[in-house]
This record gives sequence, C-alpha cells and structure tokens, in this order.
Amino acid sequence: MNIGENTTVSTDTFKTLRQVSLVFFFIIGTSHILSSLLSSNGLLLPISNIISRVLDIPFAIIGTIFALSQAKIPSDSPRLRLYYALMIIISLLVLGLLLYINLFLPDKVV
Repeated sequence: MNIGENTTVSTDTFKTLRQVSLVFFFIIGTSHILSSLLSSNGLLLPISNIISRVLDIPFAIIGTIFALSQAKIPSDSPRLRLYYALMIIISLLVLGLLLYINLFLPDKVV
C-alpha cells in the first residue's frame, strides 16, 4: 500500500462522513424542531414531548460531527491523525456536557 492509496481512503472517509452526517442532521434536526414546536404549542403532547427530549442529544452530536467534518484538511497532511483525534475529543466533550446537563441538572417546572 503506497501513500496514494492511503490518501484516497482518507478522502473517501471524509466524503462519506460528510454525506452521512448531512442526511442524519436534516432528518434528526427536522424531527427535533417539529416535535419541539408541537410540544410548545400543546399539540400531540405526550408523543411530541418524548420525541423532543429524546432527540436533543443525538441532534447536538450529529451537528458537531457534521460541523467538524466540513474542515478542508489536505489528505496528505501530516496532521490528519491529529485532526481525527481532535474531532473525536470534541465530540466526546459535547456528548459528556449534554449528558451532564440532562442527567444531573434539575428540570425547571413552569
């Protein structure tokens, strides 16, 4: 395996990650926003409330992955592995922060 083959795999990986994360970003984002709007207007309350609460963490995570995958890193860059590591660390930090907020901070009852 020479360097040319490795850069093709890396470029294909980023391209696939961008496409998949874009599809999930639109699907999860649309579902989350619609369920939040329905919930705030009091329509389909049990179902829209559950969907709104369940989709907040996946929407934030896929949004983070989508945003980080948009970086234009040359495939022959020596810092490509560092970028992969930073992408994973940032995604895990966002996930940890959202889990902390959802699990350990009390909900305010209006």
